[in-house]
Amino acid sequence: MIRDYILFDGFTIIILINILLITIAKSLNNSKFNYFLQIYLNNSFIKFNSNENNYLSSFNSLLNTNFIISSSLFISILYFYNTFGNIGFEIFLYLKTLLYFILFIYSKYLLEIVIGWSFKIDKFVTTFNKQRNSFNKLIGIIIILLNSLTIYTFPNSLAFLKISTIIIIILYIIGLYKAVRLNDNLVLPNMFYFILYLCTLEILPILFIINKIV
Repeated sequence: MIRDYILFDGFTIIILINILLITIAKSLNNSKFNYFLQIYLNNSFIKFNSNENNYLSSFNSLLNTNFIISSSLFISILYFYNTFGNIGFEIFLYLKTLLYFILFIYSKYLLEIVIGWSFKIDKFVTTFNKQRNSFNKLIGIIIILLNSLTIYTFPNSLAFLKISTIIIIILYIIGLYKAVRLNDNLVLPNMFYFILYLCTLEILPILFIINKIV
């Protein structure tokens, strides 16, 4: 029992950090935060936010940090379960996952910039990144709930882990679709390069994840 409490303390600390980040972001701009929560239902926030040059604002930085921390925790849970057959917390595994996830996010971002510049679709890539990032920030909040349910309500449940992964993928795909639809005027003139970009940097990673959990 003592060992279980120690394991869950690690999870609890990270989840509390996530909740603290969300609470601070909400306190900075409560009306914007409430508006942000509706992005899957209302495109107005996406259009407004993509026109702002505020990627490094406190509001966005807090939500982006939450996305990275909560996603890394979920990935480490998946890895631990697939390796040991149960859910457990290992600080070095989590920190390594966190580091790899940060490197993946920023390497992907730099690659997108290079592709946008090479194919002369940099305007589309910049706008698309901002809009997709808005959906990622909300997914990061939803992952907090999924992590909590995985750890405390459905521990060691492979079925719930798969369901959680599928939920995250579906939300990500919906976000991609909505971001694409909002950029029809930029996509249509560069359809070939857009398809190449989408298949290489968006669809292949999703297919890889699906292959791992099926």
